[in-house]
Amino acid sequence: MADDGVIPIRRVVTGHDEQGRSCVVFDGPAPMVRKSAFQLGTNMTDIWVIDEYPADISSQSDATDRPFHFEPPEAGAVIRVVQSTARRPDYDPALDTYIVPAHPLEKTEGGTWERGGQNLYTTRIHRSQTLDFGIMLAGRRTLLLDDGEYELEPGDVVIQIGSWHSWSNPDEDSLMAFVMIGGEFEEEPTV
Repeated sequence: MADDGVIPIRRVVTGHDEQGRSCVVFDGPAPMVRKSAFQLGTNMTDIWVIDEYPADISSQSDATDRPFHFEPPEAGAVIRVVQSTARRPDYDPALDTYIVPAHPLEKTEGGTWERGGQNLYTTRIHRSQTLDFGIMLAGRRTLLLDDGEYELEPGDVVIQIGSWHSWSNPDEDSLMAFVMIGGEFEEEPTV
């Protein structure tokens, strides 16, 4: 773990050299890290971004060399690793400056719909125009849906099809990989 609490994610990117032989183009910690992206202790590391399909597989440039954006490109995708910290035993909600109470639907600048419900250890309830594949790598995390709570452990995979959800880390830190693919709602979300 780095001094700032961020777990570096090694990224090995392959390509071809001038002679057409396969080779490693990048090997080291993924450079696009968004520290405490929405709340303290929730760090997001973008591993790769594609802008459209079919993906450009001829470029050797770093596809994450761009400003951080939560949503993937509209016709593209992003693979991201999310690191979240567990609730501390001394957590006092009265002192939590990250609390965002539940509120009516609101669309963010990036296009994600949200309805609040956030605190230091639980993300806001949100819904994005994406198909998401979430792969639990380490720790435990709770997926919160309108119909209940679902505990995830290493090896579990979640497929979110534009659904309302939030995430919580009540007991353990977690590391989770997400592939977020741009999608389209048939109609604007309602609750």
